[in-house]
Amino acid sequence: MRLFTAIPVPDQIKQYAGTIRKELENTGADVKWVEENNYHLTLKFLGDVSPDALEQINDFLEGAAVSSPSFRLRLQGMGFYPHRRRPRVVWIGIDGELEKALFLGDRVDAYLASLGFEVENRRDYHLTMGRIRSERNIDDLVNTVLARENEIQTNFFSVREFYLMESQLTSSGPIYTIKKKFSLD
Repeated sequence: MRLFTAIPVPDQIKQYAGTIRKELENTGADVKWVEENNYHLTLKFLGDVSPDALEQINDFLEGAAVSSPSFRLRLQGMGFYPHRRRPRVVWIGIDGELEKALFLGDRVDAYLASLGFEVENRRDYHLTMGRIRSERNIDDLVNTVLARENEIQTNFFSVREFYLMESQLTSSGPIYTIKKKFSLD
């Protein structure tokens, strides 16, 4: 199983990001856009995991959840990875109670490290909009993002849980399945 942990985003946030995506699609850039129903904030990518390890992972993630407080986030700003001069990924940024979000990520790392999972060196929460496949119309995409980056902002939303999710890769894109939900303290 290919697993990751994720912070869910509410439907109104997904719809707002979907509206931005439609505007960016109009540039004609060659981007593999993330489907609106797949929007999430990745906490930690676990990779391929044996089904035998699932119960222990769930127990450890429960420990991380009960030791972490709930918090508030919002979408704010836009940009590219690795940077706008060589864009590969277009994203919407995250703002709010980031210290609590980072604490949750650190707790997930601390609990899963004993199972052999690598600790994240750097955590940068963002909503991935799409992955750039070629240079076609890339300048139009970059210019559109730069013109809008400071206008992108939503109301705060509460984060009271996170998910363990399975990702099944298909030719039409990934299919995400929630394996378990974990409530924050």
